[in-house]
Amino acid sequence: MKTILLKGGRILDPSQSLDLVGDLLIEDGRISAIDKSINFPYAEVYNVSGCIVCPSFVDVHVHLRDPGQTYKEDIESGSRCAVAGGFTTVLCMPNTKPPIDSPEVAQYILEKSKKVGFCQVLPAGALTKGRKGQELTDFYALREAGCPALTDDGAPLMDSRLMEMALKLARQLDLLVMNHCEDDRLSMGHINEGYVSSLLGIAHRSPSAEDILVARDCILSYHTKGKIHIQHISSKLSVEIVRSFKEKGAPVSCEVNPYHLLFEEEEVLSSGSNAKVNPPLRKEEDRMALLEALKDGTIDCIATDHAPHAKREKGSLESAMPGMIGLQTALPMGLELVRKEVITLEKLIYLLSISPAKLLGVERGIKRGNFANIAVFSMDEEWVLDEKTNLSKSQNTPLWGKTLKGRVRMTIWEGRIVYNCINKGA
Repeated sequence: MKTILLKGGRILDPSQSLDLVGDLLIEDGRISAIDKSINFPYAEVYNVSGCIVCPSFVDVHVHLRDPGQTYKEDIESGSRCAVAGGFTTVLCMPNTKPPIDSPEVAQYILEKSKKVGFCQVLPAGALTKGRKGQELTDFYALREAGCPALTDDGAPLMDSRLMEMALKLARQLDLLVMNHCEDDRLSMGHINEGYVSSLLGIAHRSPSAEDILVARDCILSYHTKGKIHIQHISSKLSVEIVRSFKEKGAPVSCEVNPYHLLFEEEEVLSSGSNAKVNPPLRKEEDRMALLEALKDGTIDCIATDHAPHAKREKGSLESAMPGMIGLQTALPMGLELVRKEVITLEKLIYLLSISPAKLLGVERGIKRGNFANIAVFSMDEEWVLDEKTNLSKSQNTPLWGKTLKGRVRMTIWEGRIVYNCINKGA
């Protein structure tokens, strides 16, 4: 394995309050030295002056569509997107065909991602067989097959008795239960209930659908002490519910998607079906509540919910599949929050790397002896997401063709450079 020396970057690791302009040496896949100046005669040298050097990112919510819908994305194309966005660990959702409800499908994910070799792809096992919400899967078998978390993502588990059982069993096995919190009896529409849905005359998805299920899951977590993770939180009341139950000591965590932080419901008027997501983009007051929850720690991490769809599946608002791609745009979207002084750069790195790593039990941190999982990025480089730069098979995002500010320059996974736009030489 090559010895790599990164010179002159700003090395940031919020997990240990590390903030140093200097050099970082990687030997045999691990970090061997961090100092203001390092000279090593046999290393491959990269000048990263002007760049941020930080722990690589972890995404607890992606859709790779493999197996079964590889015309939208597959493990290889999704992994390329991940490392171009600074991610070296991603948790892929089980709404595949067949779903990840058996050890065999989980092993397929792990073996194919190992063969591709760009990053760590972890499978999220299904909570229920076939994701039908009727019978729990074999939690033990899925854990042994390599699933650190379980969810029926996209198909919320409505049966409260089953959810209670799932949380109790998951607690015994130290598994994380994740849930798409929208009561499907209240969320039959397409966009948020509000001004835009009234203006367009389109069936809406009530925020009550989210709030009710978030409250139920928090209550069950409080009583069972089972870990519940609320996926893509989007409403003001849901944030308040999570905050309250965290204060009560319930083992509740939650994620937010970048687009819920930067867009509100009127984005549908300009971006059409590319702005259609579930849960939908909410009102400005919801967006502001999410930003406040990001600052005070109520929200644990930023997750992309990278959800690729073919062009033919993004027609009218009524017929379009919900979701946006997001692995390559998470960093520039997050940096917008830093520029607006909503959060610090250190907090952004914590939300993209350190905190989601803790949720999945994977190692992150720029420490001597740790595997070198590193992202190097420029805060100021401008680029356009288009056919030349996009590495996904899909293009569904309101950011298509837009100029973005902030770009990953290099990604290192366990000591190997898996993405690079930096020339060798000091």
